[in-house]
Amino acid sequence: MAMTEVEKSIQEKLSLPILLAERVIKFAKEAESFKPENNDLATQVAQTSQQLRAVARLTTASAVIYDRPIRRVTADITKSLDRVLALSRKCRHKKTNVLRHVLSIITTNDFKKVSNLLDSSLADVRWLLSIFNPDSENGTINLSLPPIASNDPILAWVWSNIAAVQMGRSEAAQDLALAGDNDRTKKVIVEENGIPPLLKLLKENVNSDAQNAAANALYNLADDQERVEVIANALGVQIIAKALSVAQIIVLGCIEDLCYWVVWIYY
Repeated sequence: MAMTEVEKSIQEKLSLPILLAERVIKFAKEAESFKPENNDLATQVAQTSQQLRAVARLTTASAVIYDRPIRRVTADITKSLDRVLALSRKCRHKKTNVLRHVLSIITTNDFKKVSNLLDSSLADVRWLLSIFNPDSENGTINLSLPPIASNDPILAWVWSNIAAVQMGRSEAAQDLALAGDNDRTKKVIVEENGIPPLLKLLKENVNSDAQNAAANALYNLADDQERVEVIANALGVQIIAKALSVAQIIVLGCIEDLCYWVVWIYY
């Protein structure tokens, strides 16, 4: 059975736009028409490819990385590069007959459109690198808005915080706990696979602040049957019970509340 898109590794997902970028650059350099515009596109694509390679190195170096935003951004960049490739391909041959000329009419506006797409792609991949930057661990969490989430700002907020939780940052879990009564935000947290990093923080982090933040975030998410099932399917019941048995006094009450809430709804 063919490997589905969901089953592809993050390295495989990243390899597609990187290889596609190489083809775009080759076609752009071979352009017979609109040479200055194609050269500009080649420069933009090369910059995007360089940043994608940096993301690829990051995913290779990390044993576990939160890949949801990487997959979304990579898919979006691939679509943009497909459009750039189609445009550059049309410029490779001189118009030797009327039919070819009619079928491949290009305007400077076409280049402006794909150039804007590439600008957005480059901004998206730079944003990716910023939220996974280890140097930011002693600073603030990057809550800037990338182009890919311009129509849904909460998505960028959730991605940034889940990525930070995956890296063990308790303040990000505290931010996720602020979802409170906002069902839309809680739904996005679960849909974007935020439960496993929170459970990981609860299970592995010996810091009481981190455990307390993770427990609070999970408690707020566990007020709905479907979300509790997601927690349970991620071995959450076992992890919460284990955390309860070894918890420090300072976080014991919070984890007890979480345990009671999950068990009451799930069972």
